[in-house]
Amino acid sequence: MNPERSAEVWARVSIGERDRRLLQMREELFGDSLETMAVCPKCSERLELSFSTSDVLVSAPAGAREDGLVVEASGYEVTCHLPTSADLLHITQSTGPDLHEAMLKRCVEVARLGGEPLDRAALPDEIVSIVIDKMSKADPQADVQVEMACPACSHRWSLSFDILSYLWSEIEDWAQRLLLDVHTLASAYGWSEADILTMSPRRRRIYLEMAGL
Repeated sequence: MNPERSAEVWARVSIGERDRRLLQMREELFGDSLETMAVCPKCSERLELSFSTSDVLVSAPAGAREDGLVVEASGYEVTCHLPTSADLLHITQSTGPDLHEAMLKRCVEVARLGGEPLDRAALPDEIVSIVIDKMSKADPQADVQVEMACPACSHRWSLSFDILSYLWSEIEDWAQRLLLDVHTLASAYGWSEADILTMSPRRRRIYLEMAGL
């Protein structure tokens, strides 16, 4: 995932571009098959959903730019940047109740009406809605929706898929399994952690099977 980029640089990349790279990294680490659970909001039926990374990978719009987005409507001109991880971190640490308003203030850099500077807080709701819509269309990977259909009651709805939390959970599970393998093999054969970790996953599995585990 472009290790030459620092954490600070990745924090300033748009959410959609970050998630696009995370999907690619997930495919390299664990393959392209994804599985998740959902509960029908109408009848509470538990559903299992299987799909692939290609199903939720959205191509960046042609001409998309991360360094700035200019929205013009009804005499208003709003210059903003697409939401980033740094923006999300900042607003989640905010004590304010309206996170959407806090995000807008973070992303809107300049607002004008008839060419004259305007306080961002003075933007009317209809202009704010246009700005949010333009930002969403400029970074579609930031909000991936998976279409769901309940086989029990036929209810249909959209499920938001967050690759960041999904991949983090997978990495935590993988780390826990690896630590358990190390503990088991060290206990069975007396090998060091370093020796066990240098083995390939297939070789570790063979030794676990020979140990009857």
